[in-house]
Amino acid sequence: MRITLTILLLSALFLVGCADDSSLLTSPEAQITQQSTSPNWVKLPSDIRRGPSVETLFSTEKFITGENGGIIRLDVVIPRPGNQLGDFEIHVKVQVQDHSFPDQEQRLFTIALDPEYSLLYISPSPNTLEKQLIVDFKIEGIDVSEIDTDIFGFIYVDDNDQILETENQVLQLNSNADWIKIKDAEIIVPTYETSGGARYGFTR
Repeated sequence: MRITLTILLLSALFLVGCADDSSLLTSPEAQITQQSTSPNWVKLPSDIRRGPSVETLFSTEKFITGENGGIIRLDVVIPRPGNQLGDFEIHVKVQVQDHSFPDQEQRLFTIALDPEYSLLYISPSPNTLEKQLIVDFKIEGIDVSEIDTDIFGFIYVDDNDQILETENQVLQLNSNADWIKIKDAEIIVPTYETSGGARYGFTR
């Protein structure tokens, strides 16, 4: 498992880019280890749970054929005038690679965001696929001050509550612009049967 972790850690790491990006630093090799306890997920702002139905606002679905694969996107912007963290935004892209399941089949893929935590539910479970899912996930307008940068990570938890590896990912936290993101996280297909969707999220 290989992860590039970009965090604010001025005393220990080196700067990336120009002075305007001084909050973005990089650590060469960070590891996520398997845990037996429940993950400590990053919480979402409480004010986004007011108003329209979160279940409707934070979910999307799309039919995809096995031969061509496809991309499912979920983009949400919630204006928060006067909030020091700015508007709340989520941007998700899930790529289903071509030939991940029988070419002539058409399957309905669903993405849903947990209303309380930075946690995605993606179904069907990747154990039904022959190739890895590739996930991009960015959250803007979030308080990152309580995130422990030493253990900040992105993990995949199956239906049996086992934490599985992701690969080739770029993990970032920007304390000046108040966002976190993961790019190109490849979800390893488990070799055993699970019953439904899986959870993917940021831990602190």
